Amino acid sequence: MELYDLLVLARKNDNDAVMQIIQRFKPKIKKSLYQTSPKNREDLEQELITKFIEVIQSYEFVS
Repeated sequence: MELYDLLVLARKNDNDAVMQIIQRFKPKIKKSLYQTSPKNREDLEQELITKFIEVIQSYEFVS
């Protein structure tokens, strides 16, 4: 499924779509965390995912 389609579903509170989006970006999140202290990575990952969900829910589609 295309990212756009997942975003549309996620905006309709489809938790599976949100999880699929997060899974697609998880490698990038993990890679970014390697630039931080190992002891902070788990907390930062949770914060990033929380922020990611907030952004998904507030995303405005441009037509």
